[in-house]
Amino acid sequence: MEDAAVPLEFRAVETVAELPQPDPATEGAVRRSLGRRRPLHDSGADPVDRLDLLMEALTSQVTALVVLWLGGTRRPSRDTRVAYADDLLLWADWARTELGRERFGLDLSRGEVTMWLTYQQEAGAASSSISRRLSTLSSLYRYAAGWGLLVTSPISDDDHRPKFHRGRRATSARVLDADQVAALLGAASDVRDALIVGLLYTAALRVSELCGADDADCHDEGRRTWLVVTRKGGKAVRVPLEITVAELLDAYRLTRPPWTGVGPAALLTDATGDRLDRHDVTRLLRRLARAAGIPRPESVSPHSLRATAITDQKRRGHSAEDLQELSGHADVRTVMVYIDDDGRAERVAALTDDLGRVMTAVPHHVKSRR
Repeated sequence: MEDAAVPLEFRAVETVAELPQPDPATEGAVRRSLGRRRPLHDSGADPVDRLDLLMEALTSQVTALVVLWLGGTRRPSRDTRVAYADDLLLWADWARTELGRERFGLDLSRGEVTMWLTYQQEAGAASSSISRRLSTLSSLYRYAAGWGLLVTSPISDDDHRPKFHRGRRATSARVLDADQVAALLGAASDVRDALIVGLLYTAALRVSELCGADDADCHDEGRRTWLVVTRKGGKAVRVPLEITVAELLDAYRLTRPPWTGVGPAALLTDATGDRLDRHDVTRLLRRLARAAGIPRPESVSPHSLRATAITDQKRRGHSAEDLQELSGHADVRTVMVYIDDDGRAERVAALTDDLGRVMTAVPHHVKSRR
């Protein structure tokens, strides 16, 4: 039986206005929302509550602040909360390793953030990832200042914010082809592996939608099985499952380990019966990619299957509006990322050739001159 969570201890901090103590209901809601993950440097360890990892990595004062911050109504999405928590764990890990700070507090200097930025760039972190991690910390500093804490954000737009292109180019995920997806399926060692590939690809799911799905979210209606997933922004939608994927799901549910987590039973679990997270799924896909002989398996990610599905259906002639429905993007312009990135030069050349139909009006004697 799982050990009961140790209650948080909230100590007084120096403030201009008193920082309230998070109530047990807020703490419990944040704990459930954050779920579990494996410690950063021990991929073989059992998953641990993210809130417990934060308690170990942050000062008790900052932990209390983070509970209030993540429990606020401006951060209702589970995906947002998890992303913020993971970013803070990365900040804390860097401060411990590079600055020798056992616990992370809101006391970074501007020079230390510059040092962090250099470290990230030398490690090859993408500009978008750097910007997101800076935004996470900046948001927490603003929240702390809003409660009257005596903190000053060390993040400077001039020194620290990376400039990167946010145009309509799909550079965030590697796109495979259908044969490579089939190779991933062929390399599956059990029904769960094949099910995960099938769900991500045929339903074009985000990994957060896959990992956040509960067993009760599956519904059989005649010849069609539906899965309720939570999109960005917290909207629940029904997604139809492809027939073979539905059959794999039925087979997996018969052999799935008993649920050991807190709250509703997860749709997909690890071998110990705990909910899978995005890191688990990424490791699984890269293992399959290596087994399938796919070049650069380390670049295969859950989003690769989503991007591949959208690109494949675009190539087969489906409209941007249909792709929007498949992918669940709120704005059809986002779908244009996938359309723009695939065969752009060929499409522009085809447009040029089509416009060239008027060039038949050029007199023959003009074209024949040398």
